[in-house]
Amino acid sequence: MKKQKIFFIGIGGKGLNGIAKICLQKGYDVYGVDKVKKRETISLEKDGAKIFYRHSSKNIGKEIDLVVYSSLVKNCPEIKTAKKLGIKIMKRAEFLGELTKDDYRICVSGSHGKSTTTAILGLSLINSGIDATIYGGAYAKEFDGYNHLGKTNYSVLESCEFDRSFFNLVGRATILTSVEKGHLEYYKDENEMKEAFSDYFHMHNSDSLIVANGDDLNVRLVTFQSQARKKYFGFNQQNDFVIKVHQQDENGSVFSIYEGSNLILGNIKIYIPGEYNIKNFVAVAVMMYELGFPLGGILETAKTFSGVGRRFETHKARTGQILIDDFAHHPSQVKSLFDGVRQFYPDKKVYAVFEPRQYNLIKNFLREYGKAFEKVDEVIITDILPALNDGQQDISSVNAKDVENSIKVYSKKPVIKINGYNNIYKYLKHRTDQDSVITTIGTGDIYKVRDKFLV
Repeated sequence: MKKQKIFFIGIGGKGLNGIAKICLQKGYDVYGVDKVKKRETISLEKDGAKIFYRHSSKNIGKEIDLVVYSSLVKNCPEIKTAKKLGIKIMKRAEFLGELTKDDYRICVSGSHGKSTTTAILGLSLINSGIDATIYGGAYAKEFDGYNHLGKTNYSVLESCEFDRSFFNLVGRATILTSVEKGHLEYYKDENEMKEAFSDYFHMHNSDSLIVANGDDLNVRLVTFQSQARKKYFGFNQQNDFVIKVHQQDENGSVFSIYEGSNLILGNIKIYIPGEYNIKNFVAVAVMMYELGFPLGGILETAKTFSGVGRRFETHKARTGQILIDDFAHHPSQVKSLFDGVRQFYPDKKVYAVFEPRQYNLIKNFLREYGKAFEKVDEVIITDILPALNDGQQDISSVNAKDVENSIKVYSKKPVIKINGYNNIYKYLKHRTDQDSVITTIGTGDIYKVRDKFLV
């Protein structure tokens, strides 16, 4: 792309903030608008971006070459003005596809695990001497942000199924972590979502590589007819690469990877819990192995990697409680979270603080949410937070009482509803001690409960 003046709508959000930063580093003139002045926007301003903190048609003039926005933006004055002025407008994924079209793209797709796997892959390449550019979906302390501008033509990026945005981000090589029913606010049903995944992998030609979780039947289904070279990994013996776990306890996990009878990588130790994180590391190892990259980088990453922001993010309260914050919002993510909690803290009392968000999601997975809390001791829930794409029919179809009842019926755990982060903090402060684990779960600001234990 020729150097342009680019205007980002929602420049402080996780989807656009890192891309805007890389554009600045590449020499583009960056402008943007966001409702709130925060750390991310202040950092961009220090690097030279011009940012407005109020939507207005006056924010955009004829000097702007391109406007970039996220899929969730429906309408705003800047888009209306850009249309009137004939300025090109692109969604985030379209722009990212254009920005990386000449790169060797390694994509990470799937219903779950994209952000963590993207970070592991990016760090492992860098640790192997391959300075790739990373377009991540979560904060990584190693990058001090979401993204990293590398010095090679390799780009690592998330390729998300929402809004079929991954059609703009077809990789020369692609990891597929999982395929599970989701984004039903966009897809009419699970079959339509799986068709989108199938269409995406049809776009991979015979020179492409797909590294996929072969234990997941849906993964095999959506990749079956792709012309790309395919390599499957997992615990089941029919996979091309088979995982053997040697240890899984509060000290971490130790495992090896075999291709048939050949040991590819032995006794890898990771310090983040759960079988899903073992698979995230294995996906990266298989990708690097198949592309001919040295595997020493993934061993270096395993030694120090503690996860990305809001994914099993762990702190200790000044009063001794273990505090875990997680972005989990799909019920299978919630269940996997508590599998990991019990691996690391088998004997502690576990409190789940769940802030459900998006009525459409809760409505479609009410029973599954009920089953997701079997490994906790007590659940605190809040009222459901609406999402931008919730309609009135969604909002009237389910409420927090339904979530509470589902957890009581299926997980058979005590549940209490408390609204207000300070009220939740006060409740937990008097019920927990150094033998307790407090988990805050959700895509909103529920982590603020954790923060109150840290001051």
